[in-house]
Amino acid sequence: MKKLKVWQLLLGLLFVVGGATLFVLAVSGVFGGAKVKLSSEYICGESCDGEYIELSADDYEKLIADKKSFVIFVDQGGCTTADRLEGFVKDWSINNGIKVYKIMFEDMKKTSLYNSVKYYPSVAVVSSGKVVNFLRADSDEDADAYNKYDAFLNWMRFVEK
Repeated sequence: MKKLKVWQLLLGLLFVVGGATLFVLAVSGVFGGAKVKLSSEYICGESCDGEYIELSADDYEKLIADKKSFVIFVDQGGCTTADRLEGFVKDWSINNGIKVYKIMFEDMKKTSLYNSVKYYPSVAVVSSGKVVNFLRADSDEDADAYNKYDAFLNWMRFVEK
């Protein structure tokens, strides 16, 4: 009987340690879900200069209809937070060799993107014509990605060429 109790304690300890390890890995984003593979026309390699591709509301809707996969920055002139996030996106674009779209908030409000993104600035990731993730300007959860480049990089980790 005594051996059974020691065995039970060891098994319980194994479950606690294993559960804690899985929890830490989940919180750190190791199980972050599927990667988004961008459409090939957005891959520019070392020739990327960080310049945005300006986008109108009609152009955005055409990309969605064509089921493209891309990154889009939602901007609003004169906003300090938007300026900082714009710098993060440009640096990410250059470092990863990826072209990024840019749409002004007023134009974005005329698109289906407005069904997801309600506030500016934001970055949205579209996969096969569907918004799969976006930065939420009204969320404490995304606050670090707006203020720290490393946090922004961590948020963008699921995007691949």
